[in-house]
Amino acid sequence: MRLLILIIISLLLAVGIGNYAEHDAGRMIVTISGWTIQTSFSFFIISIIVLFLLLYFLMRLLSRFWNMPGQLGSWKKNRRQRLSEKYLSRGLMALVEGNWNKAEVSLTRGASHSQSPLVNYLAAARAAQQLGEVERRDAYLMQAYKDDPDAEVAIGLVQAELQIKQQQTEQALATLTHLHDQKPKQDQVKKMLLHTYAELKDWDAMLELLPKIQRAGILPREQIQARQLEAYGGLLRQTGLEGNKEKLNSAWLNIPKKLRTELHLIEVYTEEKLKLADASDCEPLIHKALKKQWDIALLGLYGLVEGKDLARQLKFAESFLSTHARESVLLLTLGRLSVKNKLWGKARTYLEESIEINPVPEAYRTLASVLDELGEHVAAAVQYQMGLELATVGVADGGVKLLEQSD
Repeated sequence: MRLLILIIISLLLAVGIGNYAEHDAGRMIVTISGWTIQTSFSFFIISIIVLFLLLYFLMRLLSRFWNMPGQLGSWKKNRRQRLSEKYLSRGLMALVEGNWNKAEVSLTRGASHSQSPLVNYLAAARAAQQLGEVERRDAYLMQAYKDDPDAEVAIGLVQAELQIKQQQTEQALATLTHLHDQKPKQDQVKKMLLHTYAELKDWDAMLELLPKIQRAGILPREQIQARQLEAYGGLLRQTGLEGNKEKLNSAWLNIPKKLRTELHLIEVYTEEKLKLADASDCEPLIHKALKKQWDIALLGLYGLVEGKDLARQLKFAESFLSTHARESVLLLTLGRLSVKNKLWGKARTYLEESIEINPVPEAYRTLASVLDELGEHVAAAVQYQMGLELATVGVADGGVKLLEQSD
């Protein structure tokens, strides 16, 4: 544009000078070192303009040659950037489509053309894992860190996520622990660390981390409580495996009082106490919980524990008949409590009603023992057989399902 304006101005000047020269040509004499040049004024002016234009174009040409290396470098840089964007776009699209080979190839090619290939290497690591190439995955993650050490947290989170998906939970824990040491206030690190502790059943570590997560407001209150229940329930089961009654009691008392009313924890505690044949203290816990909220799992356990007053225990369970008369678990529980009270006739009635609604091996076995007490040994044998057959069918069905899943 500037060149066009310059040419137009020059032409206008030339036309103006030509018109002027037509009326008054004038003379121009220039003396330089003994040389004398004589010409018309108009020719002199036109020569000056032409010389100026020649010098201008010469300077422009020299400037272009001078700047050519920089312009060439800029062109190459732009070309590399365009290639990088093209390969990144192709790679991410292939990754979404599940074309892992194409994704890995495109992303790594794009990384070689990019000045900041972090995204390429992280996405390539995902593609490599999908191909089962764990070593290549780790190599891409390492390269990402070399290219951008400031992105250590982002790279580490991706690495931990991929390790968890690959069931490398111990390695994921090491990765996340390192990140937590470096960035103790990073929210996503805490969330993933909590998940990893749960996977490893490290309940103590979970319970130590949860207050920090709660203070930081990382998870909603409901999720915090759910994780607490999971951790305390896991601790109860873990302690129960040791077979030590005192340790199990201590584990229960170490749970915050407001959580000891949670149905899930009462259920787990009762199950572990039953395994140790020491569940008498669970009866008041279940009694109080059921008065507040109906729960079928706790009701089933209520028939297995022995409180201090068995008659009162049976009467309390029977109070649910008015609202849950056709509930097989309630009837089984009433049958068991009737057995504990040695009320054989009542036990028989409850158990037969329970079997009629939902036949389960436990009900058959309990009914068989009642019939033995009543001296009906042949009928008892029949009930034992039916319970055994039902249990065997259940085991066989489970085996078939496992075989089908393996196929």
